[in-house]
Amino acid sequence: MIIAVDVIVTFLLCVVGFLAYLLHKKREEIAALKNELHRLQSQKSAAVQSSPTQTPPPLLSDENTFVRVIFKKNDKKYYDYLLGKVDGVQIGDFVEVYFNNKLSGKPERRIAKVIYISKPGEISEYARSAIKRKVNYSKW
Repeated sequence: MIIAVDVIVTFLLCVVGFLAYLLHKKREEIAALKNELHRLQSQKSAAVQSSPTQTPPPLLSDENTFVRVIFKKNDKKYYDYLLGKVDGVQIGDFVEVYFNNKLSGKPERRIAKVIYISKPGEISEYARSAIKRKVNYSKW
C-alpha cells in the first residue's frame, strides 16, 4: 500500500514538473515574440524617420470616395455609401439611396442626409452601393 502511494506521489510530481516546464517554455515564447515585435516596430519607425523625402502613395480614384449618411434627424447610427458619379454633393445635402428593408427583404429608396464625405484615399469597408442622386430636400 505504501508503495502505491509512493508511485502516485512520484507520478504527480512528474506531472507538476512537466506542467512547470511547459509554462516556462510558453513564457520564453511570449518574450521572444514581444522582442520580435519590438524589433519590427523600431525598424519601421527608423525607416520612416530615415526617408522623409519618400513620395506619398498615389491617391485612389474618386470611385472609392464614400459618404456617410443618416436617415433620421439626430440619428446616432450612420451608413456608408459610395459617392459614385454624383457631382456636387456636400455635407448637409440630402441624397437618395437604396436601403435594404429587413422586414420585407427588398431594397427600397430612401432619402438620407450626408454627414461626412471621405478624404482622398480613405476607404470604407462598409460602403457597398452607390448613392443614386442628389435630391432637393431642405428639411427632415
